[in-house]
Amino acid sequence: MHMKTNIKLCTAMLAVGLCVWSTQAFGQATTTTVTSANGAFTEYVPGSQTVVVRSERNPAPLRYVVTKQTTVVDEAGAPIAVERIPAGSPLSVEYIGTGDRLQASRIVVHKTVTATAPVSQETTTTTTTSRPLTHHEKHELKEAEEHRRHEMKEQLEHEKDAIDKAKDKLDDDH
Repeated sequence: MHMKTNIKLCTAMLAVGLCVWSTQAFGQATTTTVTSANGAFTEYVPGSQTVVVRSERNPAPLRYVVTKQTTVVDEAGAPIAVERIPAGSPLSVEYIGTGDRLQASRIVVHKTVTATAPVSQETTTTTTTSRPLTHHEKHELKEAEEHRRHEMKEQLEHEKDAIDKAKDKLDDDH
């Protein structure tokens, strides 16, 4: 009785582990739509990690969420702290998402405004498997994988504890 139960439980746990692993291994070829927009920096809201940008196309200011993965640089590619961007500075923002949930992936702060420069918004689609990953993307992917493994390990330990408790209860009952 106990041997059959243990074999069934081990088989079920192995199947769960393989399913989780296979979805992680094969689910990484995702397509992400990156949209670019130009505008003028209005403010940075530290508590909400939000950058507010005013564009000529949209009368309402747009709010972009800034995360640790957001790259903020000047035209030469030198990093800039979001808090140090002067109000009114022209920006190019690459972001993902739609509606009220826009997440900035890259912000380029421009030094000068050219009066003839059109304010544009363009959408491009990139597939993460069609180009080599950058060092930063590899690091993010590795951290995400480690986080998933840690969560999976904790879940398996939790399930093992539950199985051991159930087994002890069965042993006590018999």
